[in-house]
Amino acid sequence: MRNKILFLKKYLKAPQSIGSVMPSSEFLAKAIFKSIKELDEAVIIEIGAGTGAITKHISSLNPLLVEIDSEFCELLRQQYPHLKTINSCAIEQLKKVDQQFGLVLSIPLINNPFKSSFIPIIESLYSRGLLLWCVLYTYGLNDPLGEVNFHNKARKRFVIKNIPPASVWVYS
Repeated sequence: MRNKILFLKKYLKAPQSIGSVMPSSEFLAKAIFKSIKELDEAVIIEIGAGTGAITKHISSLNPLLVEIDSEFCELLRQQYPHLKTINSCAIEQLKKVDQQFGLVLSIPLINNPFKSSFIPIIESLYSRGLLLWCVLYTYGLNDPLGEVNFHNKARKRFVIKNIPPASVWVYS
């Protein structure tokens, strides 16, 4: 319950950055985990881990957690002490990547003010062969990374049991 209250507080302060009034549901997290398991194994970076709603279901895959909010970051460190958690801007962290990886984007890009900044960095990482795949969710029906030239892209799952309902997109 504490996580939900903290999340709501952050949403009320900056709704476009948070994107939803509630953390992702376990149903969405399980859909993301299932989508990841269908892809080639890779080092995983989770961007925007927030309260850890998705992290909880993918923690066995040992993702590197990147979270810009210091309160969320501290919460993640308490809940997942075995995972490396970085309190940093996602874009700055992605610029530092020098090995192949898979990306779990836990930021719904539909209304996020940083979407236009993510697109070029994701395109660059993918075209250089560093980004092997990306799994993300969105609250809209349109392809959130349509501008990136992925070879394969598909809306794999629709999760009605989430507030709001969400689509899981997989890119490779």
